Amino acid sequence: PRSPSVIVVKCTERDREALKEIYPDPEILKNDGTQYKGINVPKPWGYEICRYEDSNCAVWWLHIDAGKETSMHCHPNKATALLMRGGDAVLTTLHSKHELTPGMGVIIEAGAFHRTSAKGPTVLYEMEMPNNKKDLVRLHDTYNRGQGYEKI
Repeated sequence: PRSPSVIVVKCTERDREALKEIYPDPEILKNDGTQYKGINVPKPWGYEICRYEDSNCAVWWLHIDAGKETSMHCHPNKATALLMRGGDAVLTTLHSKHELTPGMGVIIEAGAFHRTSAKGPTVLYEMEMPNNKKDLVRLHDTYNRGQGYEKI
């Protein structure tokens, strides 16, 4: 059997330059203390549910519908880890593309832009450290959402 692989996405100079061009207001990135555990957050690409959270981290279950994708975004102040549970997807960064299959892991450094595109229905676990949904900056969004996390 094939052993699972882990992809590490580093924050590069290209990521830092892209973030400078957007120049987000630091106030919109601050944690507002909202508790998300157990809440289903609808997204234009599917939905996500927070399964665990404490002051240091949060674990989310993401369902991305077939043919949909997340925004090309980064988290300037937090690291993210993804674990593919089901489906097939493509992780795109500003400098590479990676095929994702069940069992694969991804570690994304703070500030690294990334997008996940689902070929078919895709399920991932996402762990964010520290726990702060407001730490989100979009470079490009197919759904024209602009900046900031969804209001619940």
